[in-house]
Amino acid sequence: NEKKFILTENFAYKLFHLHERKLTKLALIIEGDTGVGKTFLLKFYSLLLNSKNKRNAREGNIFPKILENSNEFLLNIIEKMFEPQPNVLNTFIQQIKSIIVNPENNEEDETELLNQRPILLPILPVTGQPAQKNAAMDDVVFRDMKQSLKNHQLKKTILYHLWRTVISVSAANTTVAQENLMKNLYDYVTNELVNYPLISSSCRLQELLQHTSTGAETSIEIFKEYLFHSQTKPIFYRLLLHPGVSEEQLVEFMAPISQLARDLTDIEIVVFFDEVNTASCLGLFKEMFMDGTLRGKSIPKNIFFTAAINPYIKIEENAEQVHRTDYIVHELPESLKYLTVSYGALESKTLADYIVRKIAMFQVNSSVNNDKTMPLERYAQKTLSNAILTAQEFCERHLGHNSVSQREIQRCFSLINFFWTLRYDHELHLDRVQNAPNPIRCIALSIALTYYFRLPTKEDNLQRNDKKSPSREQLAELLCEAIPNFDYIVQRELELFVNTNNFVIPRGVAINQAVREHIFSIVVSIVTRTALCIIGVPGK
Repeated sequence: NEKKFILTENFAYKLFHLHERKLTKLALIIEGDTGVGKTFLLKFYSLLLNSKNKRNAREGNIFPKILENSNEFLLNIIEKMFEPQPNVLNTFIQQIKSIIVNPENNEEDETELLNQRPILLPILPVTGQPAQKNAAMDDVVFRDMKQSLKNHQLKKTILYHLWRTVISVSAANTTVAQENLMKNLYDYVTNELVNYPLISSSCRLQELLQHTSTGAETSIEIFKEYLFHSQTKPIFYRLLLHPGVSEEQLVEFMAPISQLARDLTDIEIVVFFDEVNTASCLGLFKEMFMDGTLRGKSIPKNIFFTAAINPYIKIEENAEQVHRTDYIVHELPESLKYLTVSYGALESKTLADYIVRKIAMFQVNSSVNNDKTMPLERYAQKTLSNAILTAQEFCERHLGHNSVSQREIQRCFSLINFFWTLRYDHELHLDRVQNAPNPIRCIALSIALTYYFRLPTKEDNLQRNDKKSPSREQLAELLCEAIPNFDYIVQRELELFVNTNNFVIPRGVAINQAVREHIFSIVVSIVTRTALCIIGVPGK
């Protein structure tokens, strides 16, 4: 559930096959078209391999727990250094009370926080004994904070504010040894980096830790850098190959992976070379996969090599093609051919089951609260499932079996989320009911951008005297069975979206259909970070 992996029968067999190959200590080369789920399958398998170690991380010191351990570190500091001194503790509580009691009201943007200088807070001394009512409240705040730290519930931003307050309070009170606090932090961070080789520290953190003596502001910055910029090194590595990748680059890619595998013999690292038969140095892969060495040096046994190749399909020279179906690839060495298995695309029935289950897990942003998500309603799930399946089958039949893949399905989900929250100016004053998202509209527009707009119109085909290419009108006719008035919904949205009210259109430029489609597609692609290619002859 965490990775939203859909375990169909087809994928289950592939996982078993993967594991069987790993147990034999042999590499696996997967032959299949792009977008059939090879990368995600291998990444998921890598997580399964190491799931036991991840659960026992506290015992085995393998997978880092940066947030959890930082909670415990601060709890230990507060209990040992502040709790025995009531006056100091009282000062500390007054400083952090608002953050602990109302974390939502004091939630600071992480980007804004990272841009701030790590300066000490002004600490005003707390005079006299607090009133009995306030003292009782402070006790509750302190107990809640300790419990949150014990349960590892405090977020990075709050932990950072707690440490800055600890250092600031210690600077204002001579009874607290500030040097001991800073040494404790230095020892904590350096020990974490040593005990957890999977922690990838930033260059800035390494630079800060080089200082033999740290001041208060440096100590605050060390904690901030460790909390916000330390990452966990992956246990799954992927390299996309092409003819320009040299042997030296491959050796450079493998060096840190091999070192990590030697440091952590209890984990299994999966290395995936994508499109390996496009590479110009296949001899090096033969050495790694078959001999277990790289330029004569032994490779650790806890690295499992996988690769993917595009199928070689010979096309007759005079054959007409709507879409290219062959790949420019090299023939594998004979010894590597025996490591190859074919992972084809999902069959129609399995694809339908996959789409239904994938959509059931799909969540859109709540129209009431953007921080919350919710599933699509049942009728919308059925509509989306039928529309995607119809479009996928149409493109496979008319454009070629590798013209669509699972990537298109995922692209639909990203686009639906965008249209779900899209509002025009005239809709902003409407109440919540009137302004509620229209699921059918969102689905229709995502299908249009993913499948519909890639096809020419009937008029385009007539002008080019093209009797082979399928037209978008043909697809629209089929889609109207799943989404009534599909073409009307798309056209209406184009006219609402692209007009002189929303865009500054230069004088003399006619807002015709092509301009509308181009502007609409470009804007949506930029906002959703979706790749877009606009293809056409000059002057169109």
